[in-house]
Amino acid sequence: MKKTDRRYKEADKPMSKKDFEFFLEKQDLKKRNEEQIDWNERKKDWFRHIDEFYLMVQDFMREYLNQGKVSIHFSSLTLNEEYIGSYETKKLHLMTGNQEVIFSPVGTRMIGSGGRIDMEGRAGKVRFVLVDKNKESSGISVRVFTDGDFPKENKAERKEITWAWKIATPPPSVTLISLNEDTFFDALMEVING
Repeated sequence: MKKTDRRYKEADKPMSKKDFEFFLEKQDLKKRNEEQIDWNERKKDWFRHIDEFYLMVQDFMREYLNQGKVSIHFSSLTLNEEYIGSYETKKLHLMTGNQEVIFSPVGTRMIGSGGRIDMEGRAGKVRFVLVDKNKESSGISVRVFTDGDFPKENKAERKEITWAWKIATPPPSVTLISLNEDTFFDALMEVING
């Protein structure tokens, strides 16, 4: 027996039958929750939100597009997400002078959000997240349940989310900033080092 092989050390307590049953119950609950999601519908919503985001960017840039000071084009992007699979979407390329800023969808299966698009320029990256419009921080919380004492889901208590794109500050203390013309241009200047 190797010293590094922890599975057989006497100090390690083996998993009890009760622990294993608790593990199986958690797996079953996770599976049931995943089965309730219509992944095709989620992907359609994700495409719609990407399109809305790109229309917002084009609207913010309209004056400069009309003056020929900036140009926009799209390129294809393939993403692969658990339960959704592989799919085609698009990146938005914003060109101004010798600067290029690329907006790339990251995915819809994000913890604490409905999706993320990154804006990247030569001076950095800014993350745009799709979240509840009333949310002001990442607000991820953890609850611990013992002995399989999971709360019962009450569908009547589940509220409908109104989605909005926001700018996420870098971790560890993530703050969500409402996306509007002013905050967009602040973020844009940050990634082009303006």
